[in-house]
Parts: sequence; C-alpha cells; structure tokens
Amino acid sequence: MRLPKWGALAILALCWGLPASAAADTAGVDLVPHRASYALSLGDASSASPVVQAQGRFDFEWADACDGWTVVQRFRVNLIYDDGFVADFGWSLSSWESKDGKRYRFFIRRFGAGGETERVRGEATLNDDGSGRAVFTEPEEREIVLPDGTLFPTQHTIEVLAKAQETMVPHWRLVFDGSGEEGLFGVSAALSRRLPPGSGTGIASPLLSKVPSWRMTLAFYGADESNAEPEQEQGLRLFANGIVDEMRLNYGDFVLDADLSAVEPLPVPDC
Repeated sequence: MRLPKWGALAILALCWGLPASAAADTAGVDLVPHRASYALSLGDASSASPVVQAQGRFDFEWADACDGWTVVQRFRVNLIYDDGFVADFGWSLSSWESKDGKRYRFFIRRFGAGGETERVRGEATLNDDGSGRAVFTEPEEREIVLPDGTLFPTQHTIEVLAKAQETMVPHWRLVFDGSGEEGLFGVSAALSRRLPPGSGTGIASPLLSKVPSWRMTLAFYGADESNAEPEQEQGLRLFANGIVDEMRLNYGDFVLDADLSAVEPLPVPDC
C-alpha cells in the first residue's frame, strides 16, 4: 500500500522566503505551520472487499526551519478481514525541503506487526527547469533522473493552493517525494466546491472557523502519463491556511477515512 499522498499536499509553505515567482502566486494566502492528528477508520467498502474493520491514527507536523520546511508524518493502522486476520502496518516519513524548492531530503520507515520492515533514505536536487536527479542511499545505493517539470512536495502544494483561489480546472504535475519504487508520481488535482468561513468542521478550533476551505479530489498515477487508471484516489477538505480534514483514501475495494481529531499551531522561528 502506498503512503497516503495527501501528506505531500499538506506540506505547506509561508509566502515570505519563497522565490519571487512563488511569492507572487501565493499572494493573499495566510498559511500556518501546524501539528495535527487524524483518526483512521473504515469508510466505504465494496461488497467483495474482505476488509470489515479498520482503526488507526495519522500524525502530521509541518514546521518552518528557517532554511527550509520540515515535515514529520506517522501513520499506523489495523485492518481486520472477514476471516479474522489482522494486518498491522504503518510508516513514518521525515523530510526537509529548501525554500527555493530545489533541494529535498527524505527518510521513510515502514513497519509491520513484527517491527520495522524497510528503510528508504535519500536526497534530490532540481534545476531551474525542474529536471534533476535523486540519489537513494537506503535500502540500496541508486540514482534516478527526474524529468523536466518535476516539483518537490512543498512547491506542489504552493501551486495547488494558488490554483484553488482561482477555482482551478484539473491541474497535473509530476511530484517527487521519495516514496514508492521511484519516488516519482503524477498527480491530478481538481476542486469540487468552495466552502465559506464558518462552515461546519469536525472539531472546534479558531484555526478552522475563520478561513474558507475547498473540497478537492486528487488522483495519483505512475510517472508515465500513459497510465489510464490512477494508483490511488483521495478526497479531502483543504483550508486556506493549509490544514487538511475529511480525508478519504480510496484503495479500490475499500476506503480509509482520516478525520481531524486535534490541531495546534507551531511557532514561527525568528530567522
């Protein structure tokens, strides 16, 4: 199972400290570094799905590190099948992305019921045209070429949020985050509707009650655009300050719901 890619979308950047073009694109957007926790449960499941119950937790933290943006994600879930089998698995991801969007470091750990099963570590760089390279050092040393137009997660989020304020049409981009076989995937993002400030939320928080939000659908593909079917689809509610709620992770024969249970702002450092 792939890492839930909405984590990439929730990696956010404040408009100050960005390159001039990105700062202009996000004018008027007020984003907040934050820590959030989400409760995982089973949503819709097809009649043929063997999964009958799911329970877990997802923790997400985005912070300003002066020279870049740091993200920490922790995901753990139990899936219970109709024959009584329980699948216990999860992962964590720690990353750093420079504020100019050209350098990225990542460390991913995967877990099963018996403990850690895999480590993935590496770093990547991009040129002005978005081409570049990624060097993996774990689980084995290897290098891949990143094609023109590639973005790292924070820069992708900046683009999506800018498009959201313009009531965007479907928006396609190649994004590298280090997960999956090559760490590179195509994402198509589309809005369904805008919700005004004060629209009902699952928890009471001033971080949510005073800003508008958007219903959004994401489809994730392999890096080859000829693939007709997405590997994963997600729905979510994205707030103008970058906080995400009402995530629906669609894995084909079942859906995981990730609903916000707690959120708090993180301090902005004096750089």
